[in-house]
Amino acid sequence: MSTSQIRNALHLKIEQMDERFLRVMYAMAETYLKEKADADLEQEVKNVAPNENWKPLTESELMERLASSAAEYEKGNYLTIDELENESEQW
Repeated sequence: MSTSQIRNALHLKIEQMDERFLRVMYAMAETYLKEKADADLEQEVKNVAPNENWKPLTESELMERLASSAAEYEKGNYLTIDELENESEQW
């Protein structure tokens, strides 16, 4: 049976199903699509070439950066989304 034939057969069967079955099928389809999207994104991230300027951070380095970033934010040193969008248009 081809994919097209299976799709058509399923459409016909779905018309005959009760609400309970439809809810199960809907939940299953939503879960499948979310897992597929997550897997696709994970693969896309894996395909990004590492930047030679990046280096792994230790936990203490990461916490230091977090504290520094939080302090900058508290001082008001950040861009709003609108400012970032305007700036990125000039890149």
